[in-house]
Amino acid sequence: MRIVKDPDTRKQEILLGALKVFSQKGYDRTTITDIARELGISQGLCYRYYASKEAIYDAALEDYANYIATANLKRFKSDKRSFKEKIRSFSGAMKEYRKPETDNEQLYELFHGENSQKLHDQLMMKVASKLVPHIAAELQRAKDNGEIHISDVGAFAYFFVYGQLGMLIGEADHKDCAKRIQDTLIEMLQL
Repeated sequence: MRIVKDPDTRKQEILLGALKVFSQKGYDRTTITDIARELGISQGLCYRYYASKEAIYDAALEDYANYIATANLKRFKSDKRSFKEKIRSFSGAMKEYRKPETDNEQLYELFHGENSQKLHDQLMMKVASKLVPHIAAELQRAKDNGEIHISDVGAFAYFFVYGQLGMLIGEADHKDCAKRIQDTLIEMLQL
């Protein structure tokens, strides 16, 4: 008997099933057939909602990056703290930054499992792209409040986000790295 589900429910079901298979078999070894088999549905139904395995992965990447960025921005959003205090709470805080990543075991396994460096790097770049506009807005507020004096807020927002990302991916000692990032940003912004 055919079960008809709400399209959004079915799409989410396929996404979650795919993530389970991706985390078990690895992205490269997973096929649409594997995903359909996991869910007990036809391949055609998978293709009705997602054009390809890559489209499913892209949807998962987008959702996970949104979740991570939103969770991390909560530590940085405008409040009564000075911009210097915000930098100390946001920049280079690996333990706090990684916390939202561990909330979904399947996604964490997919992006942090064995042989997943490429997927992880894609995730981090996607998260960074989501952070830049928010950091630019915070930099503009700090500039408007006279806390910082930089001419190109947009360019500095990219440096702020992608510069940290590069250091955090490349550094083995994240504790020392976090302090170096914070101190450098505070020095550059003359806070």
